[in-house]
Amino acid sequence: MDVVRKVEAVLYASESPMSAGDISSVIGEPREEVIKAIKKLARDYSARETCLAVARSGIRYKLQLRNEYSDIVAPVSRMEIDQVQVKILGFVATNPGALRGQIIQKYGERSRPLIHDLVKRKLLSEKRYRNTEAFDVTREFYRYFNIDRGELVSRIRKTEGEENAQ
Repeated sequence: MDVVRKVEAVLYASESPMSAGDISSVIGEPREEVIKAIKKLARDYSARETCLAVARSGIRYKLQLRNEYSDIVAPVSRMEIDQVQVKILGFVATNPGALRGQIIQKYGERSRPLIHDLVKRKLLSEKRYRNTEAFDVTREFYRYFNIDRGELVSRIRKTEGEENAQ
């Protein structure tokens, strides 16, 4: 079986991005061959202009839908995170160290179990602060949303600039 096809199968089946080393151990091929296969796959998908692309997040890779197709598949795709949870994550990402009370005040009592779920999924970290908890987004948050901290900060600043201009 071709190394490129093995890598493609692993990237397609994995729920989260994987490093070349991880893929190498799964398929039993040398890491260098896996890296070559990933690069070839990325070129192939780009040349064929398909709806899929090999996305890179740091040293990890994932086969995913191109952004321009997200609106088309939204009605048929399963929502993995509740909309309120996405808002909570956005709030915490823009307000590191956000307190439980601040989140509950902003999103209501229904946010209590949602916060717990986000901590359980490791998208939020929880740290004891006086008689409450303070929350921050985790590495898993950045991996899940395929965004790095610098990009998130620039998007937040851009959004804030647009809001202030209105």
